[in-house]
Amino acid sequence: MIKKDKNIAPRERILETAADLFFHKGFRATGINEVIATSGVAKATFYNHFRTKDDLCLAYLRDRNTSEYEAITAFVHDHDTPVERFMAVMKSVQPWLEANNLRGCAFLNMVAEVPDPKNTLRREGLHHYESLRKLIRTLTEDLIISDTQSYEGFEVQVLADDYMLILGGAIAMTEIYHDIWPAIQGVKLVERLINPG
Repeated sequence: MIKKDKNIAPRERILETAADLFFHKGFRATGINEVIATSGVAKATFYNHFRTKDDLCLAYLRDRNTSEYEAITAFVHDHDTPVERFMAVMKSVQPWLEANNLRGCAFLNMVAEVPDPKNTLRREGLHHYESLRKLIRTLTEDLIISDTQSYEGFEVQVLADDYMLILGGAIAMTEIYHDIWPAIQGVKLVERLINPG
């Protein structure tokens, strides 16, 4: 749990507390009063920064989307070849899930808690996965262009969407089984997408 560090600005303390509670307990199971008490801020301070629990959750999801996307793209760009960069997104999943105690994805968890597809929180989950899908599509294009002979007949959109399904499935199954094997298997499946023989 978050420590009440008075050196952190109140808004950031509230966001860090909410991030921890929403991710580990769930959005619906976490009340505003628990966020206020755990963060160590006054109720008035909380409401100066966030009008509602949904506003707080939206800020949490946006912060998380930014930090996760930056981490993934940095990991991708640490690799040299188009094949390595293509594989990097899937290879980033295992250490990320292990660091989060196999809890899965904050965005998938939120989508499960908010059934209305028009809800802003649920749309933020879609935005997160659309950002990943766009990144994978770009990496797929780069891969195919890098060796048109080896990847002749491969369709960018089909390959990228297959990759997304493997990625999402590996993340969800890791949480369901509370075991890392789906993430490990996901890497093998993505490798098979580009080396089917």
